[in-house]
Amino acid sequence: MKTTLLTALLFSTTLSASVSIPDYNWQVTDLAEAGLKKEELFSRMDRKFIKVGSSICANRALMWLNDFKTSNNVDGAKIFLFYTNKSHGIGLKTWWYHVAPIVAENNELFVMDAGFNFPGPVTPKTWMDNFSRGGNCKEIKAGEDDLIELMHQGQQFPTNTRYGEYNCYYKIVPAGLWFPQTVAASLTGGNIPNEIQNDEVYAACLEAVTSPIGRRFGAGKKSCRKYIGQ
Repeated sequence: MKTTLLTALLFSTTLSASVSIPDYNWQVTDLAEAGLKKEELFSRMDRKFIKVGSSICANRALMWLNDFKTSNNVDGAKIFLFYTNKSHGIGLKTWWYHVAPIVAENNELFVMDAGFNFPGPVTPKTWMDNFSRGGNCKEIKAGEDDLIELMHQGQQFPTNTRYGEYNCYYKIVPAGLWFPQTVAASLTGGNIPNEIQNDEVYAACLEAVTSPIGRRFGAGKKSCRKYIGQ
């Protein structure tokens, strides 16, 4: 009962073939209506071409969502989690945010984080609890410009703000918003497309499938051009 209530409060949904994302004109395809299952989609997420252990999470998320779209015509979303000093330490010391793809099934959202030891899709609450030492995460909303501005700074969020005390903050956004800075721009009037952009997928691919040394010598260019269909 608590989980159902929390889902209803956190996420705006519609009884149709898609799920709406608050603050955006964006619909997430409902897999059930499309004849797909989230577990099957999760099992097919690429973990070989994409270097899961060394790539940037934002690049992995963009590529996986691109795969969902190109292979299954599924429009997904992303969940960005922003750390504070209370949740910091879950990952590397340099982490201040984490992001993963989201899909919808039967009018409910699920996180598809194939970059970590999740056995399959999980609810946003489960995902946030795992990465934030037990949750207590605040959703960032349009108009909360002081929190939105923090996305530009590249460092941990404060635990205490005028909204109260939180261990972490989060925002669910359209598939095409690549980094925290683009999320911030989209919420403050910037002309940021919600759809995935091919040139950004190419740039994400170059980082996600190569090593730093390899990139210096041009590694990945041919395979990434092939990946985006060029």
